[in-house]
Amino acid sequence: MLNLKRWTAAVLCAALGLGLSACTLKTPANVMTVDGVQVPAGVYLMYQLNAYTEAESLVEDGAAVQDGQIEGQDAVDWVHEKTVEDLRRWVWIDREFEAQGLKLEGDGLTQAQSQAASNYEATADWYADNGIGAASYETFYLTETKYQMLYEAWAETAHKISLEDAEAYMDEHYVNISSLVLPVSDDEGNQATDEARNQIDTYARELTDALNAGGTLSELAGETVKKACEAVGRTYDEESTLSSLMMTGFASDDSNGYFSEEVVQALRDQDVGYAMLQTELSAPVIYQRVANYADDEEFESMYYVQIENLMKQEQYQQLAAEGSSGYAVEEDASAVKTYAVKNIKEME
Repeated sequence: MLNLKRWTAAVLCAALGLGLSACTLKTPANVMTVDGVQVPAGVYLMYQLNAYTEAESLVEDGAAVQDGQIEGQDAVDWVHEKTVEDLRRWVWIDREFEAQGLKLEGDGLTQAQSQAASNYEATADWYADNGIGAASYETFYLTETKYQMLYEAWAETAHKISLEDAEAYMDEHYVNISSLVLPVSDDEGNQATDEARNQIDTYARELTDALNAGGTLSELAGETVKKACEAVGRTYDEESTLSSLMMTGFASDDSNGYFSEEVVQALRDQDVGYAMLQTELSAPVIYQRVANYADDEEFESMYYVQIENLMKQEQYQQLAAEGSSGYAVEEDASAVKTYAVKNIKEME
């Protein structure tokens, strides 16, 4: 376990490009106070690293966090604001946990500590490079364990989400997409001639038109794939060829799944059944927005429990945000500068 002096020194040494043996400068032990609670540097850095990792998936135009923007805001500022928000929540969790009379002790505590140690060890070098010691990570992990316990206790008594509301949530936040890649090589991997590729692109356009006229990929894809295989000299097997070229999956607000952001956004704005074609790729790909579920029965049996849990999690996150939003934050400007976002090290 790294002691405080060692891991705080590691951050500044890394920032200056020095080894620990050469660095004797002291770094701040605390970064800020949240409603009077001091935030140790290691805890601050752990939540900052979490915010940075989230920012990497949100930054616009594939830019680096250092140079990018998130919804019009400098990503570096977004990371700092997210870190402060999560540290307010960090303080709220401990207070709410005590107020609810919950306990993390005995086997539960031992198991959580063991899991924290295991998680830390899995990427110890990366955490250490970012100034986060095992003790700081354990503090973070135990707090998040308390949050989960708080949520579970609340969820048991929270009102049940109606089937109608759950369906509306899924339809608002999820897009179900089917895709078909048409073959452009023969059984030996030889690429289609220009003439064959042009013919396959024509088949793709015809299929896309048919889909937009009211067909579905599951109904119409087989015949098009068979013709494409003939054009390129590839064996067509009714049991395996089509299934190997088709895929269906969900994209959500948080993840595009298998699909590009361009495709997801294009389909999100269209009605179920709409199809689009991309021919500029190495092979033509057809995408179609399909229904998230066939009917109430399928939704209830396959998705309701997951969606209800997501909705309740969001409700509880909002409760936590509201409970901690009034906490006063006093930042140590020098400490914040010392632990600047620019010093974060990427995982190798």
